[in-house]
Amino acid sequence: MLLSINDTDNIDSPALIVFPDIIKKNISRAIDMVGDANRLRPHVKTHKSPNVTRLMLDAGISKFKCATIAEAEMLAQAEAPDVLLAYPLMGPKTRRFVELVKSFPKTKFSCLIDHISSAKNAEEIF
Repeated sequence: MLLSINDTDNIDSPALIVFPDIIKKNISRAIDMVGDANRLRPHVKTHKSPNVTRLMLDAGISKFKCATIAEAEMLAQAEAPDVLLAYPLMGPKTRRFVELVKSFPKTKFSCLIDHISSAKNAEEIF
């Protein structure tokens, strides 16, 4: 399927161009491949988009993965129910994560901890 955009002169670069019908097909294909939307936890690092997140939520995907606090916040704002921050928290990032958790009580947040010092840091703040 070849798609084109007619008026490229008015598109600032770089830009994320979204074709919702193609995204919906890809989401459906991913769900079909694993047999159940509950088995998926897509990473949002590529699209970083609440609109694409909403398409996934509408398809029944409820768990998401991200690499930054900003991505986690975008997911919470899109009302994602389950967000995994797949990057260990250190220093100020831990405090930002705690504030995010407090700001969005409807979202279940989790994060990775890869060292005892990270765990102690998180324990002190939480």
